Amino acid sequence: MKRLRIVQQIIIVILIAVFAPMFTIGLIISNVSQQSVRRELNYSVTSISSFIAQDIQRYILNSDKEFSIIALALNDIPSYSLKNKYLKDIEKHSNKFKNLKILSLKPELNDEFKFSTLNRTVKLYAQFGQNKVLSGELNLKGLDEAIKDETNSMLQSIFIFDDDMLLIATNNSNPKDIEQVLTNLPKTKEKNKGILFSRIKNQPIAYYNIEHPDWTVVVMTLPSVTKNTIDKARGKIVLCFLIAAGAVLFAVGLYTYYLYINIRQLFKGITAISKGSYDRKIRLLKSIFTPHEIVFLEKEFNYMTQKVSQAYSEISQKNIELKRLNEYRDSLVSAISHEFRTPLTSIIGYSGRLMRTDIVLDDEIKIKSLHIIKKQAQRLSRMVDDLLVVPDIESFNLSITNEFIDLSKVVELCIEYSNTKDIEFKIETSKDLKPVYADYDRLTQIIINLCDNAVKYDIDNSPILIKISNTENGVNFKISNKSEDIPSFMMDKLFDKFIRLDSQLTRTTRGTGLGLFIVKGLCNAMNIGISIDYKENYFSTNLDFKDKKEDL
Repeated sequence: MKRLRIVQQIIIVILIAVFAPMFTIGLIISNVSQQSVRRELNYSVTSISSFIAQDIQRYILNSDKEFSIIALALNDIPSYSLKNKYLKDIEKHSNKFKNLKILSLKPELNDEFKFSTLNRTVKLYAQFGQNKVLSGELNLKGLDEAIKDETNSMLQSIFIFDDDMLLIATNNSNPKDIEQVLTNLPKTKEKNKGILFSRIKNQPIAYYNIEHPDWTVVVMTLPSVTKNTIDKARGKIVLCFLIAAGAVLFAVGLYTYYLYINIRQLFKGITAISKGSYDRKIRLLKSIFTPHEIVFLEKEFNYMTQKVSQAYSEISQKNIELKRLNEYRDSLVSAISHEFRTPLTSIIGYSGRLMRTDIVLDDEIKIKSLHIIKKQAQRLSRMVDDLLVVPDIESFNLSITNEFIDLSKVVELCIEYSNTKDIEFKIETSKDLKPVYADYDRLTQIIINLCDNAVKYDIDNSPILIKISNTENGVNFKISNKSEDIPSFMMDKLFDKFIRLDSQLTRTTRGTGLGLFIVKGLCNAMNIGISIDYKENYFSTNLDFKDKKEDL
């Protein structure tokens, strides 16, 4: 036998003990409410029938006044042809009047009542002049539109019948509804009073009989109105009793809910820890219904997961750091093994030549050998400086001593250190160049690395272009060299450590792969803007030195 949970058992007991009696009481009160709403519907249809009847009389009266104004206007029109033209224009532009004619005044026209229904129109007469009468018909299509506009927001059907019970206007063209009204409408009707008549339960119908003209206005309550009033009222009453029953259940249900949810949170937390999710915490739905023991368990469990997660995070961080150090070590060993070997080989080789006693070396060869040894030693020194400055850049522990420096002189000095291929450098410097505010040694290291990078990756021994110019906010330094095509995905990686355009297997240039990484780190430390771009086979690096006042 499957055992029910605590929540399920409580719900079954409450349904039997509370909802059954509450539902019975709700039905009794619903019937009482139905009688009240029915009276309101009866009053509503009689009131609407009176309102519509008065509107019809007002519509015809206003139309009669407009017709009289049209007739008076004929007195001011001199010729008969112009009068006919005027009447035709009114028929053309007005949807209210038609069949406008000028008749001679006759006794029978005076004696005949002005309102009569002919072919779903109202006959109108208006005298003008001494012996002339304007005759016309009021188009009841306008009355249809007026009724629809007036009853657009109403949920009742409106019917207007003449004295022969012919339909004149309506907002409901359903034949069944029309037949139902005519069947139930009494033969003898009271005048100028809203009268209720209906044989359908909860669907009252009322009529209002007008004397002039002899029309009958009928207002019928639609089934949708009954549904939206009596049926909805009954539903609301039942709903209220259900809510009342729910209020009785609230305390027990809420307590059970909080207990159930919080226990599930404990289960989920334990399951998560068992599966290796050490940062999982329990978040209880706390209220006055939450037991103290559950809250205590939450605090102890979260404290435990915090300690476990902290220890796990520390171990993970150490592993990441260890992996990064291993990668750095491998890259460093690779760089040293590749890049230090060449200058050391040159220094050892040329030193050995100078130490030989079996041959006689002239002064030119000695000087040339010493010059090569010096250049290779300087290259080793620069690589050592690059390797030593990397930890300072990564730890943000650079020592900076800024001063005003003539950038053009620093560039000339750095070119001599970097131009190992005797490539032509074209330098363009603005007149009255502003001094830059930077650390001399760090700036020299930046320029040497940029020049060395340009020399290494220059193709076809093309001239290297350097442009130094004043800007509105300081000085701009730009160095460009002709380069092989650089993939766009590599442009974002050139400032990373040990990134080279050629791989270790196809390496054609020397270097540790730290040049641009060190340049960017030193520029950031001295608040120098740096950017790179590749256009028209030229790779360019831009340095933006800001005025000292902007830095302050």
